[in-house]
Parts: sequence; C-alpha cells; structure tokens
Amino acid sequence: MRTHRRVAVIGGMVCSVMLFTGTATGAEAASSSSLAGESQPTGPSVAISVAIPPGWHQLVDQRHPQMLQMVYPETCTQGLQCATALARLLSGQAASAQTAASTAKQSITSLPGIQGASLTSEGPARIAGHTGYQLRFVYSHAETKYQAALATVETGPAAAGMVPISLIFVSVSDRPEAPPVSVVDQIIGSAQVAQQK
Repeated sequence: MRTHRRVAVIGGMVCSVMLFTGTATGAEAASSSSLAGESQPTGPSVAISVAIPPGWHQLVDQRHPQMLQMVYPETCTQGLQCATALARLLSGQAASAQTAASTAKQSITSLPGIQGASLTSEGPARIAGHTGYQLRFVYSHAETKYQAALATVETGPAAAGMVPISLIFVSVSDRPEAPPVSVVDQIIGSAQVAQQK
C-alpha cells in the first residue's frame, strides 16, 4: 500500500512571487531533511497543504525558509543538479489567482538557463474547492525538457485589493528515472486549504 506525506505551506502572506521562483534553476539548498513529520500545519500563516508521493525529499533553502521545496529522488541534495522532478509551495498576496499564476510563470521562464518555454494550456480552476487558476507549460534547462504546472488558489477574502494566494509549482523532467508526468496532477489535485480561524 502506498502512503503519501502531506506537506503544508508555511509562510507569511506578503511573500513575493520572485521569492517563490528565485531558485527555480537549481541553486543548492542550504540543508535537507525528510518530509516525514517535519512540516506540520502550525499558526495562522498555514494556507495550503499537498500530498507528496513516496520517493521525494525536502530541500530547505535557508535564504527562503517560507518556501517549501521538494525534489525527486530522495537521494538528491543539490536541487536541479540531480533532481528529476520538483515541487514548490508558497503563500503570498496578489490581485487575483490569475495574476499570481501569470506573474510566477513569467518569472520562472525568464530565469537564466530556461529556454524554449511554451504555454500549453491555461484557465480558471477549482482547487481544493476554492477559486484558482492553472497554467501548464514546457521548458528546457541544461539540455533537459520539463513539463510543468503552476496552480494558484485564493485562500482567503480580499482586503485592500489584494487576495491571499497559495502557489503550487510542479515540474517533471524527461529523464528516464523521473517520476511519471501524472504526478503533476496528483500533487495539485491533493491540495487542501487550511480552515480559516
């Protein structure tokens, strides 16, 4: 029987999209740890959680501790230098879920080393029963092709023209040892929004 680990986004609601995407090309993480039992929903800043399949490993970037980052396989400790798949989560604020998704996608695809980025689909989505937006795109990095999805979900009511947003980014490479591309939908589909207090 397969088990999943549920990981929660823990971070303030004022994080920028650039912070979310700033290390997408594979900067080394400052430290690493297993997901099991280490990401518990605590405090009012927890906005969303996702279930991560077996075989993934959390890499903690001490420069951006509010961004959760998981890579596959578990033995990888150097970001995209050895990862065949990546999942990142972050909470922040934006004018809308669509604005957050578009801005994050633009930030990711304009990073150094990202080539041939092409949008394959986009549109409104219900994510964990909330208003959301999803983008799917492909890109290349270091002679490896990736299929990616970026989903944003509104996790609270608007205030002063801004809405609390959580972002889920999942990317899977075309390397033979990578997990199946279906893991993208599996992770995004597992999203749960924390109960508002």
